[in-house]
Amino acid sequence: MQPDYLRKASVFLMALGPDVAGKVMSKLPQTIVEEITHEIASIGQVTYKEKKAVLSDFIALSSRISGIAFGGEEAAKQILEAGFGSHAASSMLSRVTSYSEIKSFEHLKNVDSLTIANYLKNEHPQTIAVVLAHMDPRGSGPILALLPAELQGDVAHRMAVLEAPNPETLKEVEKVLAGQLQGEISARETKYGGKKQVAEILNEIEREVWQEILDEMREIDDEVANEVNNLMFIFDDVVTLSDASIQEILKEIDGKELTMALKGATDEIRGRIFGNMSKRAAEGIAEDMEYMGPVRLSEVEEAQQRIVEVIRSLEEAGTITLGKGGKDAEMVS
Repeated sequence: MQPDYLRKASVFLMALGPDVAGKVMSKLPQTIVEEITHEIASIGQVTYKEKKAVLSDFIALSSRISGIAFGGEEAAKQILEAGFGSHAASSMLSRVTSYSEIKSFEHLKNVDSLTIANYLKNEHPQTIAVVLAHMDPRGSGPILALLPAELQGDVAHRMAVLEAPNPETLKEVEKVLAGQLQGEISARETKYGGKKQVAEILNEIEREVWQEILDEMREIDDEVANEVNNLMFIFDDVVTLSDASIQEILKEIDGKELTMALKGATDEIRGRIFGNMSKRAAEGIAEDMEYMGPVRLSEVEEAQQRIVEVIRSLEEAGTITLGKGGKDAEMVS
């Protein structure tokens, strides 16, 4: 936006007051909002004379366009030109009217330009042209710039003479591209190895086996073995938690869920849980367990797993600390 217009727009919005000005700003393009915000932040004192002049200009402009009964591109063009100048108005109007309805390749909005360019460079130039022609220029421009130099001119030419492709063909291209890029993104973002993955692997093994594996790991690196151990928390390990941690956990667990989980728990686990509840609450759960009657083991295990997920989320949030290692685990608070 030209400096003179920018200052006028800023002074005008200041005169409207924060509430109205905020609503107006919310309707403007992000780049314009940033320019106006910077201008307002840098403006010192605005004289009454300047504010009056800006408001007078607005009233005069309003009277000139007040005869417009309907909207349309011409109406939008007049308003934009008055506020931002002809060049900026043409640019904004072009983007809004030409590309706002583009719905093809919507998934590409969340993929960085380099990833898309690296994939498209191996495609036929005509395919590349079809893809870029059906994207917002603000997204396709950077992609074109990242393509190999020998492709750029060919692709641009094909876009210039491109005829409307068959809708079914376009959908097929979009589907294939979405699948290929999703696979590439997943492969790039997937982490292999690490303590968490080892813990997940060991969780799938019988207790006697993974305990032996952890013992062998401790001989190599005791610290890493303990970290993996902590990530392997299971429901039975509730007995290793401090009273304070159990109390925090109980705040986040539904009573019915806890009742189902304790239905298949050992007396030791029930004792730890009941010991951190009021006598009345503990008796209530015990009664509910009795009235519940026989239940499926799968339902008990599902309830226990959901509680473990709550425990892990609390540990990730730093609310509690997991310290596995059996009855003799040393707890430090």
